[in-house]
Amino acid sequence: MSASNGVKGGLLTLLAALVAAAASTLCCIGPLLYLLFGISAAGLVGIPGASWLQIPMVIIALGLMARGFWRLHLSPRPVCVNVVSRRVLVWLYWLAVPLVLALIAYPYVLPWIWEWME
Repeated sequence: MSASNGVKGGLLTLLAALVAAAASTLCCIGPLLYLLFGISAAGLVGIPGASWLQIPMVIIALGLMARGFWRLHLSPRPVCVNVVSRRVLVWLYWLAVPLVLALIAYPYVLPWIWEWME
């Protein structure tokens, strides 16, 4: 495998990650617009059509976070660090953990916050 194939593969992976990130935000555009314009934000707490996805997605998110922790801190096989250093990966991981936990907890915490603000 030549160096140009490695760079092409890395760029293709980066492009695929960007497309996946953009596609994953499409579901949030509607609720974000509702929140920005103040249209019935209280009704967004329990969107009934997608509530069955909540538990599987939480399990997947926590499983991936656990796998990331395992690969960064406990695995005998080191993480591949061709583009960024391991230190940067550890920093990014620990910056992502509170964000993921906040996103998991917000459906349970948001009603309490609204009740407290009233």
